Amino acid sequence: MEAWVFWLVLGAILMVAEIFTPTFFIFWFGVGALAASLVSLYLGVYVQIIVFAAVSIVLVFFTRRLVQNWESPRKIHVEEIAGKVAIVIETIDNRKGTGLVKINGDVWRAYVEDDDEIIEKGEHVKIMKVEGAHVVVKRV
Repeated sequence: MEAWVFWLVLGAILMVAEIFTPTFFIFWFGVGALAASLVSLYLGVYVQIIVFAAVSIVLVFFTRRLVQNWESPRKIHVEEIAGKVAIVIETIDNRKGTGLVKINGDVWRAYVEDDDEIIEKGEHVKIMKVEGAHVVVKRV
C-alpha cells in the first residue's frame, strides 16, 4: 500500500470514529493524517510522521478552548428562575398534559398548581418553583 493511501484511509477512519465519541478530539488527528497524505506525495516517511503529529497537536491546542465552549451546555440554577416572569408559548392545561413557557431564552414544560386552571398561549406567568424538568407557575 502506498503511503498516501495509508494516510488517507487513516484520516477517514479517525474522522468517522469521531462520530462515536462524545468529545471533539479525534477529528483533528484525522485532519493531521490528511495533511500527512498530501506530504507523502513529495517527502519521506519521517517528514510525514512529523507533519501528522504537528498538524494534529497544533489543531488540538488551538481549538480546544473553542470546542469546550460548544460542548458545555449553559448551567441553570433553580434559584435563577424561581420567582421570575415567563411567557406561555403553549397553552398550559394539566388535564391535557400540555404547557410550555419560555424564560431567559430557555423553554420549560409547565404545570399549574390548580388542575382546573388553564393559561392560554401569550399570557405571562410567574415561576413558583422548579420540580425536576418542569416548572410550576401561576398567572400574573
